[in-house]
Amino acid sequence: MLNKPTYNGLDWLRLFAGLLVVANHTGPLESYSPFADFLFSGLFTRITVPIFFMTAGFLYFRKLNGDAAHDRKVMYNYLKRVGKLYLIGTVLYIPLNVYKGYYSDSFNAASFFRDLFFNGTFYHLWFLPALMIGIVITTFAYRKLPMQAFVAGSAALFVVGMFGDNYYGFLGKWKEAYDSMFVLFDYTRNGLFFAPIGLALGAALARGGQRAMPPATNAVLFFISIGLLMTEGILLDNAGTAKHASMYLFALPAAYFLFQLSLQWKVRRGIGSRDLLVWIFILHIWVVVLVRGAAEAVGMEAVFVDNSVIHYAVVCLITALLATAASRIVKLSNRRAMPRNSTQS
Repeated sequence: MLNKPTYNGLDWLRLFAGLLVVANHTGPLESYSPFADFLFSGLFTRITVPIFFMTAGFLYFRKLNGDAAHDRKVMYNYLKRVGKLYLIGTVLYIPLNVYKGYYSDSFNAASFFRDLFFNGTFYHLWFLPALMIGIVITTFAYRKLPMQAFVAGSAALFVVGMFGDNYYGFLGKWKEAYDSMFVLFDYTRNGLFFAPIGLALGAALARGGQRAMPPATNAVLFFISIGLLMTEGILLDNAGTAKHASMYLFALPAAYFLFQLSLQWKVRRGIGSRDLLVWIFILHIWVVVLVRGAAEAVGMEAVFVDNSVIHYAVVCLITALLATAASRIVKLSNRRAMPRNSTQS
């Protein structure tokens, strides 16, 4: 039997992206240089979501073989797994939602629908329903369209989404059309507009595109794309056009070339558990709250909150420990739930 391919470089990229997510929500350079923090936390970290979607698409579409029944089963199992994670995340953040006054007079069936399917039941959880919606859209398109049309159509959705996000101020007479969409959701960085392009690029790479260019070329193109991303971000910030600063055009090629580079990394070992990133993503906001609360309680805010580098390092450390524990607990529970004869071959 052939060994399953290992993507150790991709595992390390996922961990790096997870740490960037924490940076995006903590601002590790803020107390030293707000502008440097804007470049790092506000712009560089924008490659993380495309990396997450590309990773999901790369690993997911490798499992599809063209058989309709098989592919439906793969999709349903994937949606079930992500939906379970979304449910866990939703329950974990109920206390913070209560504290924030989420369940106030403005809470109703319509607002819950928007949050459940598009905005996220807590602000960072939007990625999970976006992933599920994106998987459904791209699985259908993958079966019906040639690869080039599949990627081009997904890119077109992303461009539409950009004008509801960072490029909103350029809409002019089209603002009314976009505002009508914002009745259904608050942001275009969702499963309809943001997720498909990352998933499609991951699918294209899964079809053999990861060795199209040598590592040195990918590295050079990555740094060029990062430079263009910084330029794009600074210009948009100065122009004040953003409705929600999440969707940057040059974050896509930067993530794409770094992703390809990670597939070419020659590393012997990965991080051990691919679920680790998932738990870092889900748990880190709770850790931010707990670190801030504990620092205030013991009168050490100057060290653990006001010093942004220490704050970021402590949040990363505690989040990594909790995420490691959570992934091991889930792995043990899955083993216990597995029928005994299924482990024999």
